[in-house]
Amino acid sequence: MTLAVVATACGDDDDNGTGPVGEVSPPDSTATVPTAVAVGENVNISVQARDADGRPLTSGGAAVAATVEGANPAGPIAATDNGNGTYAITYAAANAGTDTVAVTLNGTAISGSPFTVTISEDAVNLGTGDAGVLNYALALEQLEAAFYTQVVASLYAGATAEETQILTDLRDHEVIHRDFLKAALGDGAIPDLTVDFTSVDFTSRESVLGAAKTFEDLGVSAYNGAGQLLESADFLLLAGKIVSVEARHASAIRDLLNPLSADFAGDDVVDPDTGLDTVNSPADVLTAADPFVTTPIDASGLPTA
Repeated sequence: MTLAVVATACGDDDDNGTGPVGEVSPPDSTATVPTAVAVGENVNISVQARDADGRPLTSGGAAVAATVEGANPAGPIAATDNGNGTYAITYAAANAGTDTVAVTLNGTAISGSPFTVTISEDAVNLGTGDAGVLNYALALEQLEAAFYTQVVASLYAGATAEETQILTDLRDHEVIHRDFLKAALGDGAIPDLTVDFTSVDFTSRESVLGAAKTFEDLGVSAYNGAGQLLESADFLLLAGKIVSVEARHASAIRDLLNPLSADFAGDDVVDPDTGLDTVNSPADVLTAADPFVTTPIDASGLPTA
């Protein structure tokens, strides 16, 4: 079962996709693709044309195509050229199952292609607006709280008193964050997600702290990216308070892994030119978290700007 999606547009300077940023480079171009949606929802894909240095083009100019193999035959349909270097592709997820989405630009696969989308009858829908953003945060706090609860319940051999105290504090903080967001959302809160930590060896210090570093860095970048999506000043203040704690968590874990080093605020998370931390979109964060969450999450209703 195949869905073909094609779009053609004009480049920044000419009709071959060459603009002032540089010539379009398919392997460096990117797409934001949801990892999971509910049956009956649309799969919304955004493609960003980029040059060989990864810089985004600012107008059209590429032939964009997506081929979807899996549970949902349809099309072909035309992608929308936004005229700013991005292209929008949408198809209906009518049937439960798995779709494999191959995205090409000028006939060449883009970065990350092919993508996998899970369509489920029981996908958890985060919702829309500020409530959706808070549910997105709640999903991440559920993941972190579950992780640290398991860590502390069966702490790896040789853990120092300092490590035990830090990991216990982190568990307590994440549980507080989770329960606070759940209470704030009330009846609108998402249900408990099913997590999967089989890739983590809880008997290994390296594995546990490595996973903790992944979760904490991801959490900071998630809140940084979500803040701009909130309309309520009160919710923005709340998110700012939580992310400040998450950043402390990230620094503490990094210091345990590399004590007496600059890694607590390493260049991989803090831009040395701006002094600002990494920012990631909900789509990118949920993709990174997907290996640890078995419950499909539908984030299609979240605001994007």
